[in-house]
Amino acid sequence: MTIDCGKLADLLFDFVSGELPDDQREVLEAHLKACRPCYVHVETYRVTITLTRKLPCDRLPPEFERRLRDLLIRECPGQMGAAE
Repeated sequence: MTIDCGKLADLLFDFVSGELPDDQREVLEAHLKACRPCYVHVETYRVTITLTRKLPCDRLPPEFERRLRDLLIRECPGQMGAAE
């Protein structure tokens, strides 16, 4: 099995979260050793996750929250009902 850059992007979440099966993880790690752009992409993804987890969990300003909900309802009709 081989992993190209596109497939790596598809597997990125499972890889970073440690949920990728060992055989796929090993192939993905081999790709990262040979592909600098993918290595940088994965490291950037990891740093982004680490930094965003450190952000405070303040509530959104009410007006911004209302506008965001309105936008999501317009852009994703039928999908917002479960989240409310």
